[in-house]
Amino acid sequence: MKYAKLITVIIISFALGIIVSQTIIKREKTLTHSEKEENCLECEDKIKLSLASQKAIGIETIAAKRSHFVEKIPVTGKISQDAEEIVHIVPPETGVIVECKVKMGDLVKKDDTLCVIKHNGSETLIEVKTPIAGVVISDFAKEGEKADAASALHTVANLTTLLAAFDVYEKDISQILLGQKIIIRSVAYPQEAFEGEVTFISPRVDEDTHTIKIRAAVKNPHNLLKFGMFVNAEIMAESSEEFIILPQDAVHHLSGKRIVFVKAGDNDFQVREVVVTKESKESVAIEDGIKEGEIVVTKDGFLLKSELLKAKMGEGCAE
Repeated sequence: MKYAKLITVIIISFALGIIVSQTIIKREKTLTHSEKEENCLECEDKIKLSLASQKAIGIETIAAKRSHFVEKIPVTGKISQDAEEIVHIVPPETGVIVECKVKMGDLVKKDDTLCVIKHNGSETLIEVKTPIAGVVISDFAKEGEKADAASALHTVANLTTLLAAFDVYEKDISQILLGQKIIIRSVAYPQEAFEGEVTFISPRVDEDTHTIKIRAAVKNPHNLLKFGMFVNAEIMAESSEEFIILPQDAVHHLSGKRIVFVKAGDNDFQVREVVVTKESKESVAIEDGIKEGEIVVTKDGFLLKSELLKAKMGEGCAE
């Protein structure tokens, strides 16, 4: 009886072992098949294309380089009512204005004569000159009137550099730094881009709009921008670390992955999976998958992707 029970236990254990083994084998097969589907990209990781075909379809490449990723933060604002450099011009002596040479709105160069006064009690003529180049934005000089050293006759503003104020959302303020480059555009001149840099960041958040005021000095070499003009801008927020930076068109989606095509020879292109860490409308920052100096396809890579997909459909992936 004792031996009969032992034999029964052995038989049951053996049967259970077979069942468990079959379950494990089946699970391993399922996982292996799933992994093959997931990594199907590896079945066709190279594409051949003749130099003539490359030229015909217009494929372009660049050498991968490491640099800082620049994120463009959009902001809106307007040109301030004051220029960065303004001079109120007073005569060096008291006298009578005998000649006015400029009027409001005139462009003047440094040391240009704005008006001429005759010194009191003599026939001595004194030229009143501007110490800066710019635009006459106020004119109080009238011929025949008295002039003294306490009252400005003209105000000249250097409009080649203007100040602009912008509103930045709280979510973006951590990326804004003094000295950052900013590109300004106006609806009046849609084809023009005006460069500037951030010169002031307010320590206060507006309670109603939840925005922070910043100020920028804007280059205005041709005096196109005007006081009070509404403008749009992009602040160039540069990453502290460097990445491989590629154009957005160089990176493709395939089987849930991000890939690029690397030129491995005159007629050979290799499919390379990459890890994208940052991206914008124009560019992509790659953290892993590409080495500096490798040649990457940047234009018409979708044609290589089409060739890759046709090859996969035609041959399939090995089980």
